[in-house]
Amino acid sequence: MCTQFEYQCYFEKHPRKRSKLVEADAVENGISPTKAPPRPTPPREERPSLEDMSKVRSMEANSGLVFTKQLGMRLDASAGPKLFTFGWNLANGSKTEPIERPITDYLTLDQILVAAKTYFRSIHKMYGMVEQDWFLDEVRLRYSSQAAVQCPDHLMANVAGLGILFGPSGLESVLPGLIESARLALESTSTMQPPTIWDVQSFTLRTIYLRATGHPHACWLASSVAMHLIESCGLHQESSNIALYLPRGNDAKIDPCTQRRTFWLTRMLNTWVSFEYGRTRVALRGITCQLPSYRDGDWTREYLDLYGISISLDPECTSDKPGQWEDFLSQLERYESAHECIELSRTNLGFAAYRRIRLANPNVPNNIINRIINLGLAGLKAATSLAHEGFPWWHVGNIPFLSICIFLAMDTRESLSQISTAMRTLELVASRFDTKAMKEALKTARFLVRLSKRKKEEDSDILGQSLRKDVVDSEPLSETERKVPKPTATHPPAQHPAHPLSQTQTQPQTHQQAEAQPPLPQVPLPDANEWLYNMSVLGPGPQSTSSGEDWNMEYLNNSDYNWNFFLQQDIPAFEGLAPDGMM
Repeated sequence: MCTQFEYQCYFEKHPRKRSKLVEADAVENGISPTKAPPRPTPPREERPSLEDMSKVRSMEANSGLVFTKQLGMRLDASAGPKLFTFGWNLANGSKTEPIERPITDYLTLDQILVAAKTYFRSIHKMYGMVEQDWFLDEVRLRYSSQAAVQCPDHLMANVAGLGILFGPSGLESVLPGLIESARLALESTSTMQPPTIWDVQSFTLRTIYLRATGHPHACWLASSVAMHLIESCGLHQESSNIALYLPRGNDAKIDPCTQRRTFWLTRMLNTWVSFEYGRTRVALRGITCQLPSYRDGDWTREYLDLYGISISLDPECTSDKPGQWEDFLSQLERYESAHECIELSRTNLGFAAYRRIRLANPNVPNNIINRIINLGLAGLKAATSLAHEGFPWWHVGNIPFLSICIFLAMDTRESLSQISTAMRTLELVASRFDTKAMKEALKTARFLVRLSKRKKEEDSDILGQSLRKDVVDSEPLSETERKVPKPTATHPPAQHPAHPLSQTQTQPQTHQQAEAQPPLPQVPLPDANEWLYNMSVLGPGPQSTSSGEDWNMEYLNNSDYNWNFFLQQDIPAFEGLAPDGMM
């Protein structure tokens, strides 16, 4: 059976003796005694199972092209048909020549070398799939002679484009044309003929560029196309005998480490972009490509360890079991970020976990909220550091904005107290990267905070009104209120004619009384109901228009006003204020 399907055949002769494949699997899972400390790896669902292999064989059985190749290899494995498209169509169309403008029209040798060094100093630290020595040698060979080189121009253009974007090279005016030329060349080659690993790397770099500058739809499409190119090249399988219907795009020998890094980084980008954009990721069957090894000089494998934790967020792989999100947060907290960029990704995963927890249970426990806040504060610190360095990583602006949204949604005193930190970070990023998108993000964040503030003020006013009603109806009268005489029907009190509240005819005063008492100043007073309310509840003096709690001191500071005369006068009462005549 193994010979027929060309699988690698082995069996264990003794239970204590493990085969090389089992040893490799044990090392990969961190249980080998020679490997310390253990590293997190993708869950078991990421490895091919018997069910997956059965599905791969079913796909092979569906294909007549695979059947033709299998037949030729069974007849003569060394002389089997290499072409893949026997009888696929009549092939009567003309071949489309690739539309490609040479990179030498955009950049000189010194310019592309400077941009490439910036790329390897920044991007390559986390996405180490393009070998630096090989790439620089290919660039020098491309500019020194017209001989064919292995590295295509669109890969050189995407590397140089990211280097220009992440470094002050003075070539920003060349960047749009360079990226557009790379896109045209890439789409005309990789989609019209069998792709190569360099096409996959170029599409992955284009995904990174679009993640930092473009619309999420374009970024998601680029990452999905890169995954389909991987399936076309067979990069997700380390043995070409497992799936015969996946031809290699070229006959060049591919370094296994480069293949592993290219596949897993492309898959990580497609998964994360799909999660962030709310779309479906490309899932390949029959994956046998192993994880790359750890290497000094970059943190690619460490970054992939974080991707292994994030697989729990896949809606197709989880059922929101009790306690699973606490375990997920514990894994994030134990993970040690090797770079600020990786720290931002860790914070973003923590925010995604909070949204999933909130979906399962709107009443999120306080301990979970505090753990998410701590992850958010760590991300804000990393964003501040990268903003000062001038690195335009996409999460530099995304994490501060999401922090404000998450803290507002939590709506606790602990979360609201951290909004100012998030807002200051977002303002720093907006000032450092003066783009229209950052201005809109800052404007939107401030708008959301104002909405939350206004809502709380309205709620406070509603509670304040209820308290005022309780004071008027049920609380005992104050000392000032007890000084106010009650109205009587038989002996209505006299009023000063200058008082605006007078509604009855006052008793005539003698000439001596009129001369002894100075006239009241013409100070505008509120209407009768408002004035009586302020007198009965707040005491003498109407409220200020600026605040409901501050009294207007205009009357108290008036030195010309005879307050003794005012306080000795009888204040009229109005029968219409209350059924019992009380104020």
